[in-house]
Amino acid sequence: MAEIRRLEAEDLLQLNKIHTVVYNRRIDYSKEENQKIDPLGHPADWAIGVFDGKTLLAGMFEIDYLMRFDGHSVKMSGISGVGTLPQARKSGYVRRIFEKILPEAYEKGFVFSNLTPFNHDFYRKFGYEVACARKNISISTGDMSDIRQNGEFVNILANDDTSMLAQIHSAYIADINHGIHRDYWPENRAWKSFTREDPYTTGIHLYVWKDEEGTPRSYIKYQDVTEDGDHNINVLELAFTCKKGLYGALSIVGGLSAQFENFKWLAPVFIDPYDFIGDAWSIETEIKPRDMTRVVNVKTALELMRRPAGKKEGEYVIEVKDESLPVNSGKYLVQFGADGTKVSAASKNPDISCDILTLSQLITGYRSLENALYSRNEGLEVHSNIETLKQVFTLRHQHVTEYF
Repeated sequence: MAEIRRLEAEDLLQLNKIHTVVYNRRIDYSKEENQKIDPLGHPADWAIGVFDGKTLLAGMFEIDYLMRFDGHSVKMSGISGVGTLPQARKSGYVRRIFEKILPEAYEKGFVFSNLTPFNHDFYRKFGYEVACARKNISISTGDMSDIRQNGEFVNILANDDTSMLAQIHSAYIADINHGIHRDYWPENRAWKSFTREDPYTTGIHLYVWKDEEGTPRSYIKYQDVTEDGDHNINVLELAFTCKKGLYGALSIVGGLSAQFENFKWLAPVFIDPYDFIGDAWSIETEIKPRDMTRVVNVKTALELMRRPAGKKEGEYVIEVKDESLPVNSGKYLVQFGADGTKVSAASKNPDISCDILTLSQLITGYRSLENALYSRNEGLEVHSNIETLKQVFTLRHQHVTEYF
């Protein structure tokens, strides 16, 4: 009988090997340097797997993050590295792992769980739904030369002080749902990982931009990549504290136009690249629905969700269906006012009924109620009180700031 359990340190190399098979990598594990089990230093028990005796058949990481949600910082589990050996597929092992970890996540106080899927439909079976899109943009670097360079760029290398990066990032994610704190892990582990690349061997460069007064306002991390004969700037991350910081970081691009043909950025959707240049025809842009989320604790999420702007008080009843985590299923009376939000069990008829998939989109601000009512999916029905509900479930800025 296969056993599901948390991994121990000696098991992690097996999980690495599964990832090599699953993600089509080529690694020589006979070399000692490739046997380093976890270069990021994650605890072994952040991984969970299915074992046949001592042999790992399937596994994944469940990473402990702290995420921004409507002005609050809440616990979020990031699902990563899901994989099953070829000979063990179609055995339901991944489903069994989710059946174990979701109730555990609820008991541990996680409010959300996020992942980047190989296939969106696969993870909908476990209550995850698309809740973050990115805007894939491409602009000729020459067209960005009007963004004049001012202030000062500071090159950040491995082992440099990361306090300026942390200051900018904390301000950037403050009001962005799914923004993930990098100061949550001990020993500055997240920032050490973020700054570890050698630019001379990887082509990855990291710069902080300071304004004329010397205040750090943004940073840009990019990689020079050759695609179809073109040399391109591919932005890996751009964070800013304000409008001035955004254009300060972008001002580096025009100066590189003799070296690179195109500027490419998988940007958050609340950024409009048509502001960057005068001639909009030269911009290529495409919305890419990517990351998925699921509410792990419905009651806590409803309590922390921001109240409607300009509406002093009100209430609604929501009925939720969560097949993968039945503890969430039920009717909730949500009452909000000057003293905050109170959520309790409801006995009266619901104003709105939805499944956990729809709720996960609505509650994080990925889509508004009006937009969700056009969905072909049948997980949403509004019965009454629609004006209040439209003020509650609105679009908000969202951006999953980590790649799992």
